[in-house]
Amino acid sequence: MSTPESAAPGKASGPEAPSEGSKEISLDEFEPYGTLAVTGSYFVLLLVLYALLYFVEFATHAPHIID
Repeated sequence: MSTPESAAPGKASGPEAPSEGSKEISLDEFEPYGTLAVTGSYFVLLLVLYALLYFVEFATHAPHIID
């Protein structure tokens, strides 16, 4: 029966071992475009919902949801 130590001497095992497809990058190389896109999308959604609430509830004389 072989043990993990004898199968790969010198290699780290467990959760601290880097995966084959991962690469370490510095903070200068990190560009979070996905986070920026999601944050911007939520901000635009909030603006659209606020505009709808304003024009439907407060700027017209139609029946209101909020009394």
